[in-house]
Amino acid sequence: MRALPITITANDSGHFNLTVGHGENTQHATGLAWDELLGMVGVLTHPEIRSAPYGISKVRAVGAPEPDAPAPCVPRHQEPAPPPLPEPMAVIRIPLDQANQLSSGMADLLCWLGGFRAALHNDALDRLPMGIDQTREARRLIRAAISDATGDDFAELPF
Repeated sequence: MRALPITITANDSGHFNLTVGHGENTQHATGLAWDELLGMVGVLTHPEIRSAPYGISKVRAVGAPEPDAPAPCVPRHQEPAPPPLPEPMAVIRIPLDQANQLSSGMADLLCWLGGFRAALHNDALDRLPMGIDQTREARRLIRAAISDATGDDFAELPF
């Protein structure tokens, strides 16, 4: 939208006259009270409001573009932030039978680790093998993939 020339004058009766546009595209609103004047200026300068009261046409007031006229500075809406990039993923494709075997083997390993932990004294818990939580999470991911592929629900291990 191009810049809109607006001229405001006061008359003897304490009212305002508003002139919008230039040349053959000039439009007038006369006898405006203070609040009407402010409303008109707000309407005429707001980039999203298309129609103005008192028979004023913003489109007609702007008229044809002037040659070599600089582009006006028009406020723009803030552009939405781009969506966050997805987290890098690793995709491993394995046959369903092999996934079931891996899940079963991990369940046995986690069962053994549960017994190993129970046999340790409370002061020796720092001697637990590393990777128990990672093994449990990997098995959960494998079981979720198997469940998605077959439609079967699976039960979590109690340990």
